[in-house]
Amino acid sequence: MFALLGLSILLITPQAEEPAEQMIVGKAAGYSVRVIKVNLKDPRVHVNVQVAPGLPHGVAALHQFVARSKPVVAINGAYASKTDFQPIGDIKIKGKLVYSGLFGTAMAITPDKEVKIKRVKWGHAEDWSEYETVLACGPALVLNGQIDVMPTFEGFKDPHVMGSTRRMGVGVTKDNHLLLVTTLSSVTFLQFGKIMHALGCRDAMNLDAGASLGMYYKGKYIITPDRHITNVLVVHLGDKSPDLSVLYPQNGGGGEPTQGNSPPAPKDPGNATVKNALAVDLCADSMGRASSYCPQRIKRKVAPNRIPRPCPFHRVPSGERG
Repeated sequence: MFALLGLSILLITPQAEEPAEQMIVGKAAGYSVRVIKVNLKDPRVHVNVQVAPGLPHGVAALHQFVARSKPVVAINGAYASKTDFQPIGDIKIKGKLVYSGLFGTAMAITPDKEVKIKRVKWGHAEDWSEYETVLACGPALVLNGQIDVMPTFEGFKDPHVMGSTRRMGVGVTKDNHLLLVTTLSSVTFLQFGKIMHALGCRDAMNLDAGASLGMYYKGKYIITPDRHITNVLVVHLGDKSPDLSVLYPQNGGGGEPTQGNSPPAPKDPGNATVKNALAVDLCADSMGRASSYCPQRIKRKVAPNRIPRPCPFHRVPSGERG
């Protein structure tokens, strides 16, 4: 109770000479969370989406995003296809719609840093003309101050997405603070909605998670993703935010990896024909021995002396290791 009370005070009560951003670790709705609170009323604060070179098929490591734009805060952004890396929803950067996904729930930010989080009508092109920044992911967690979680209605159905995992989300409070929240244990969408509501969010939505979970804060990598990702949400401090060319590098610029120069997909070994072959679950991404964190698994029979090593992509998140 003390941890929750202390966290609530920090998140809701106005502070003298409030910093532009601060990190808080505590409990909300009974779950341990890490929160980065961003004061959108501070004129030095700029919130943007940053994409990997080669959009819509490019990927990059979190440290490459950070090296390019030098933010004070960076977290993983929206879900993307596991096969061709295309983001699932709309992305608008510094007034330019750079990708149209027509799916999920979107966070939209005006030039004067007013934040709106709304469901997107599936397959419908939204009018984002009054917004400078848009990042669509979902599902929604809190809308108009109420817990509002309907992932199936929004089109989410992948069992690995719908299950329980450590999560990342973004929310906005009534007094215009942006909360970037990651859970320190596995939760469902509904549980995450309760967490964001308990933290005082007026509106909130889910972001990518699992092996994509990543958080950078003031020079430290709090969580490092276990794979390259397509987009991040970044916070910069200063007189102005980075140029569009930094946040939206085109033609594979900057040397970061894109789909074209990423390592080739591992080969499916097929089924062994020896009599003593063993049935194992392999990760569809790496063809390594699958763990419960691998989003897609396939069954194969392998010779006892050819059992693959554990999947290197989807490791147990550091916060859950014993």
